[in-house]
Amino acid sequence: MKTFIIISSIFVLTGCATTGKDQLYYDAAKSISKDNTVSQTACWAAIGEIAKGGDNSAKVGAISLAEKCKNSPVTLEPPKRNWLGF
Repeated sequence: MKTFIIISSIFVLTGCATTGKDQLYYDAAKSISKDNTVSQTACWAAIGEIAKGGDNSAKVGAISLAEKCKNSPVTLEPPKRNWLGF
């Protein structure tokens, strides 16, 4: 009986220590947000350089490219929970 209790407690504690779906979701959302921010920063920097150094037609082209920098953020569906809330 002691062996069963020890083994079952090891499984319970090990299960609590493993990385769950929630942690993977938060890590993925954080990574996507960071990548989206870097992408938009690079896009706006490129448009700023085009507008700063070019003639009038380049400036008009940079303004039209500004619409492409306004991308919609990627959304993730949060992990589903079972009826116990886990």
